[in-house]
Amino acid sequence: MAAPSSPAPSPPTPLAAAFLPATSDASPTPDEPPRLLRLRCGVQHYEWGRLGDASLVARLAAADPDFGIAIDPALPYAELWMGTHPSMPSLVLPGGEPLSGWLARNRDALGHAVDLPFLFKAHPSPLHPRSLCLPRVLSVAKPLSIQAHPDKSLAKELHDQRPADYKDANHKPEMAIAVTEFRALFGFAGIEELKDAIRTVPEVRVLIGQEDAAKLMIMKEYNDVKSSMQSAFAKLMTASKDTVSEAVNKLKGRLDDESKFRTLTEKELLILSLEKQYPEDVGVLAALFFNYVKLGPGEAIYIGANEPHAYLSGECIECMATSDNVVRAGLTPKYRDVKTLSDMLTYKQVFPEILRGVTVHPYVRRYTPPTDEFEVDCCLLPPGAVIVMPPTPSPSIFLVMTGEGEIQVDSMLDGEKAKEGDVFFVPAYTGVKLSACGHASMQLYRAGVNSTSLNN
Repeated sequence: MAAPSSPAPSPPTPLAAAFLPATSDASPTPDEPPRLLRLRCGVQHYEWGRLGDASLVARLAAADPDFGIAIDPALPYAELWMGTHPSMPSLVLPGGEPLSGWLARNRDALGHAVDLPFLFKAHPSPLHPRSLCLPRVLSVAKPLSIQAHPDKSLAKELHDQRPADYKDANHKPEMAIAVTEFRALFGFAGIEELKDAIRTVPEVRVLIGQEDAAKLMIMKEYNDVKSSMQSAFAKLMTASKDTVSEAVNKLKGRLDDESKFRTLTEKELLILSLEKQYPEDVGVLAALFFNYVKLGPGEAIYIGANEPHAYLSGECIECMATSDNVVRAGLTPKYRDVKTLSDMLTYKQVFPEILRGVTVHPYVRRYTPPTDEFEVDCCLLPPGAVIVMPPTPSPSIFLVMTGEGEIQVDSMLDGEKAKEGDVFFVPAYTGVKLSACGHASMQLYRAGVNSTSLNN
């Protein structure tokens, strides 16, 4: 095999040095299990997904003609799941064995830093030094619920008390990296924006009550605002169905009338859009309390425990700790646990930090959230480019988003073709060589354990 080629590098920084060619002392034997697994991953058809081939998820899932997947134009394609989550485990090709079964027989693939798979275990036990994570692709056509994810302490409490609703005891930090323009509600709006909503939206004032409205209008600091805002938000979310319906309809009618003689704000246009999709839902009014976040391709947000959010539209790569714990309270037909949500939120009033990744190689941007569970690399290789990613103490999942090329691990004599929609599992302590071919760039995403935590 020819030596890897790459642009002449400048003196490497500690981060860039991680991508210089590396050698391995381990030589493969005939009985050694394969060090590169091609996966077939499942699709979730949630009703908020984009329809047919308008969905990135559908296009990725159907990209390989050998799978025989025909895209149904009337079916929503919401999420592509990669890993061993029991709701939809990935299958090892060509035989179709669940990845969890393969890992049970090949424990070395998990590395020595974790006791069970970091990417794929849905229900971690207290014995495991690391929590686990799950990468997936989302295609959002209709807003997801207003929701939050509990921290570990609350997750355990909810699971112990109501295991039918909260199916595990793990937390669920997550990060969304926009592939297209992506919109979301996230965190509580700043004090001045909140005051403006109370001052200009009488329908909200009626639901939260004059006492809380008056307190919020004179507050200046977060510590002063928190208790009043928690009280106001709880009153809004627990208002009777009839009261909410009346308020939403009044707000819609008023904005429709005012749009004839003034330009509505972005938040007001969002309110009308939400009302069309979720008529008479309290989440329409709750949106006025939150930051309206718009991400461009390549931008990301990290969502920690107990922070309210709702994805609105667009397509993204998402990575998270593996958990089913979602506390919902609006914009959803699913179970709503309003009291738990109102009690658990931080009520911080800060616009979220927009993550743009750190360049760790000319072809690689790394997104490292403030959690030990995961990180994501975005690799964009121009035609003919080659990159070597040395072994790490943890496994990785690679997803090819666009283009074509070759992926080769350090125990293979020849590489394997990689094209749009392909997903690969790479065991721990396995180096990877990526090369792009054809006339277009090849874009891949890699999910793995947070490298800063591995170095600690």
